[in-house]
Amino acid sequence: MYHTTSSRPFQVQGSCSFECDRMMIKGVFVTKKLYSILSGLASEMGVKEPNFKVEVPKNKTHGDLSSNIALALAKTLDRNPMELAKEISEKLKIDSSLISKIEIAAPGFINFWFSQEYLSSRVQNIIKEDDLYGSIDLGKGKKASVEYVSANPTGPLHIGNARGGPLGDIIANIMQKAGYRVSREYLHNDIGGQVEKLGETIYYLLNPSDKPKDYELQYRGEYVYDLAKEVNTKLHNSKLSKEEFMKEAGKIAVEIMLEQILEDCKLMGINFDKITKESELRKDVSKTLDRLKNSLKENEGALWFAPSDQYLKDRETVVRKSNGEYTYFASDIVYHNQKLSENDIAIDVLGVNHSGHVPKLFAVAKALGHNPDSLKVVLYQFVRLKQGSESLKMSKREGTFVTAKEVLQEVGKDAFRFFLVSQNNQSHIDFDIELAKKRAAENPVFYVQYAYTRIASIFAKLKTENLKLKTDDLGSKLKEKEELELMRLLLQLPTLVETVAQNFAVNLITNYSVELATSFHRFYEKQQVLSVESELKNARLALLKATQITLRNTLDLLGISAPEKM
Repeated sequence: MYHTTSSRPFQVQGSCSFECDRMMIKGVFVTKKLYSILSGLASEMGVKEPNFKVEVPKNKTHGDLSSNIALALAKTLDRNPMELAKEISEKLKIDSSLISKIEIAAPGFINFWFSQEYLSSRVQNIIKEDDLYGSIDLGKGKKASVEYVSANPTGPLHIGNARGGPLGDIIANIMQKAGYRVSREYLHNDIGGQVEKLGETIYYLLNPSDKPKDYELQYRGEYVYDLAKEVNTKLHNSKLSKEEFMKEAGKIAVEIMLEQILEDCKLMGINFDKITKESELRKDVSKTLDRLKNSLKENEGALWFAPSDQYLKDRETVVRKSNGEYTYFASDIVYHNQKLSENDIAIDVLGVNHSGHVPKLFAVAKALGHNPDSLKVVLYQFVRLKQGSESLKMSKREGTFVTAKEVLQEVGKDAFRFFLVSQNNQSHIDFDIELAKKRAAENPVFYVQYAYTRIASIFAKLKTENLKLKTDDLGSKLKEKEELELMRLLLQLPTLVETVAQNFAVNLITNYSVELATSFHRFYEKQQVLSVESELKNARLALLKATQITLRNTLDLLGISAPEKM
């Protein structure tokens, strides 16, 4: 079963807090009702705000839902958890059409099993909801921005930082499914020292006789030569001084690289709603810094951000250098002020090398008068590329790194996206190119897509029969172990959407897709569908239709195609 990961400071990647657990219950009606009943019992026992959970247990033998309420109350009430669990379970009054069985388990859990009637009713609802299945109203009436990729503008998008692309894009999909109005954003760092150094490199590549003997080119690789040729075409007839040429060359080069990066993002299935340029942000730096006067101080001619709060404590950060130039952080202050002013929640998806930057962002949010809880930062580890047992470190073309485009051309968009989010984003990924290319069950994305295709082929055969699914008597027909297991899994999508909309652990979605595909394949291999009596056939076809809808909606969240044929 899917499960959350351990919590970490300054990032929303981990186990849900108590408030998160309270929100999660809206995903499935029975969970919400059960939480409400248990809260009422706790109140009767004198505990007004109990801190407990109702969640899907990791072990299937522990039921469809499990609660730790007895463990949560035992210390407060000075009671034995198992005795308290037994007392609570005996007091519970739950409609048998929703919960068919309740058991207690050491050291004090109460486990619940859904009734067949409830399971079949949910299958009916999935078919009725169709494309909308999995949608929730967590973010109804709210806006969210998700900033991701925002790659270094001086070179191609490489496989190491490309992980943030699918990760951010899927988070955006999840937030939309959770009811938010989402803006997908990209920050283009088009000014600064790195842009100037790129301009220098291009100038000396075009004018090698001018290059000082002790000067080392800042950027290398075949892409820089291609870039220099393109820049030279644009500036060839211009009458610029050496310094002016370098400056213009840098500006033009990063705009060319931006176009290439955005094209690579499109190959990944990513399109941005908003692209913000750092040069535009700089225009508002002075005005925004005026709002931070109480958190700024001057030292040795430089201006420092020094809020002395719980995020930075005694740490300080330069926003304006002693030569009068603003830093990148000054631009980031403006950008985050904009995002937090325009949205109810602003999500940054950043490489783990930015972890030291995170406390500064929370400190800025607070100092500007925003709620720091409205800012969420998701950090991801980089990618190790493998071809079988061999680790790849070099690119034939680039000389120093493997580009995202190279890998995309090898494995395709679907495998690229799936593999890059299939593990917790705090873990390194060993991306196996050969496995990603395989059309076999051992390739998880192929395995999931094949489940969808298999179902689609069944309904394609039945098109000529003008099939009308009867779904009002599924409970009396769907009783086999494989049927019940599949129905239970189908129910989890709304709750999963709500969970990931709060902890951003998108690998839970890939885990779920594989588990759902496994459950379907197991059902289809053990139970006949088309060669059984008509009522049972109709019931199983309804189950397949609900499974097809759930698989498609899950793949949509991942930005992966649901092929009718393979």
